[in-house]
Amino acid sequence: MATRAEFLSFDVDGTRLGALSWTGILGAPCVVAVHGITSNAWVWDPLAHHLAGAAVLVAVDLRGRGRSYDAPEPYGIERHADDVASIVEQLGGPVVLMGHSMGAFVVEMVAERRPELVRDLVLVDGGTPLAPPADGDVDAALDRMLGPGIERIRTVWPDRVSYHAMWASHPAFGAGISPDLERNLLADLIEVEGGFRPAVSESAVRTDGCDMLTNDEVRHLLDRRRQPTTIVRAEFGMLGAPPPFITDDVRARYPQHHWIDAAGCNHYTVLNSAAGASLVAQTLRDIRID
Repeated sequence: MATRAEFLSFDVDGTRLGALSWTGILGAPCVVAVHGITSNAWVWDPLAHHLAGAAVLVAVDLRGRGRSYDAPEPYGIERHADDVASIVEQLGGPVVLMGHSMGAFVVEMVAERRPELVRDLVLVDGGTPLAPPADGDVDAALDRMLGPGIERIRTVWPDRVSYHAMWASHPAFGAGISPDLERNLLADLIEVEGGFRPAVSESAVRTDGCDMLTNDEVRHLLDRRRQPTTIVRAEFGMLGAPPPFITDDVRARYPQHHWIDAAGCNHYTVLNSAAGASLVAQTLRDIRID
């Protein structure tokens, strides 16, 4: 049951936040999904198709991204968690919460602060503590961690072809870019003077990244979580090669959680490939989202 995404809008404290929704079969449960730091709601499109109606999937565009690009500050994990909690309330929660990368920290904070809104929690290649920069230079640490992502959101691309070519040469997508993936990757472009740029605020990225690296309240969310949590870990990192984003030593610190290895997938393709999306969809089914 492949469905097209429906555009949604939520009023959160007078601010309109965008989202995408894919319908499920009659009586299907709701999964609310939160994207990563330079991403947007379209990253969940492959998962929606592999779920094939087993759940209603609602993917949020966080402030500073996608259809929430113009939403005002403040940014930060706490603000995003409050936004997501408000959206879950409007959906009539509780729901299954799922977050990828930075989005995993957001859903962890929702689960910690508003447990009555959360039926279950799934973290996809994120949500584990990141080491703060030893020299205290957060901006430089973010540039190292995000690699070409920062340059991508700063660049004005003359046309969609050049933006596609950038992704096609990205080491994370060595297996190529399918037409469906191409559509999702191009969906975040907005027209500006001189061409196109991703609908991603660098200020939002740096604020959220600073939280992940230096805010102990955020960094230790998983340390404080007592309930066993499902964590999907990609085999490879952001550049499609070792080490993984969640390293072996970090995984070893949390044996109480349920770990699922996404063999052959990297930090991007754990959601953006057929193999990764299929595994995540099966993970949702296995935790009995019904």
